[in-house]
Amino acid sequence: MNPIENIYKLIDKEFVDEFINLVNKNCRQIRLPKYSSVYYLYNIILVLTELQTWKSLKLLHLDKKPYHYKTIQDKHIEWSKLNLYERTYKTINEKYKQLHLKKSSNLTLFIDSTNIYNKNGQQNIGYGQNFKKQESRISAICDSNKNIYSLTLVDSLSKEGTVKRTLPNDSKTIISSITNLLETNIKYRAINLVGDKGYATKEPIKNQLKITYKINLIYPHKKNQKCKTSLFHKKLLKVRYVIENVFAKLKSYNRICCRKDKLKCTFMGFAYLASMLIFKK
Repeated sequence: MNPIENIYKLIDKEFVDEFINLVNKNCRQIRLPKYSSVYYLYNIILVLTELQTWKSLKLLHLDKKPYHYKTIQDKHIEWSKLNLYERTYKTINEKYKQLHLKKSSNLTLFIDSTNIYNKNGQQNIGYGQNFKKQESRISAICDSNKNIYSLTLVDSLSKEGTVKRTLPNDSKTIISSITNLLETNIKYRAINLVGDKGYATKEPIKNQLKITYKINLIYPHKKNQKCKTSLFHKKLLKVRYVIENVFAKLKSYNRICCRKDKLKCTFMGFAYLASMLIFKK
């Protein structure tokens, strides 16, 4: 079977066509390449979905040279440094938003973050829940259809006088996630951003989000607080499980559940590629 037909079975055709167009525009070569972009993309998807390591490609290409897998890996690094995966996802996702945001002026989104077990990563790593092992953290924003609107790799922080880098609290990742969200042109009157208790912030910060970004931050209040959770907010909080389902789908891929990529761009390249696989129209 043709590799392009196999890719169309896994990813929506619109994503593949947009990605190949971006590759042809940004990766100009003097001589004609030996392998097509579709061939490289198909093998990269295999590494994400079915194979454990890049070396496993040897078993699929016994007729090629022993280090043929390195050419495929280098192509993934090249595309990741050009942000082709991210740009493709945001382009198609922007069209999706324009279709679905005409019906309602107020948009309800869900935000959360999850820790990624780190094996070989060297960028954006720090100590989180496990104080003996460094981890990475991904912050995501999705809608009720479980489509990702924003995906960011959280920057680690270092306290004054210490070399040890730690991962910040969930409430400190809101701004970076929102800036990534607003990179695409979204037309909305207001956004209801629903999170868990980790996104509890002080009133001045909540007011600043309302004024600057027109975002209403919603999270469950504690029982001993004077300000109680309203009935409308409780209804939205009941649907917050969708962001947990998104992380479960992303972590079903081995290279997302366990970070094996040293660079930030290559890891996020796989993350955006996984987002294309789970995208629903």
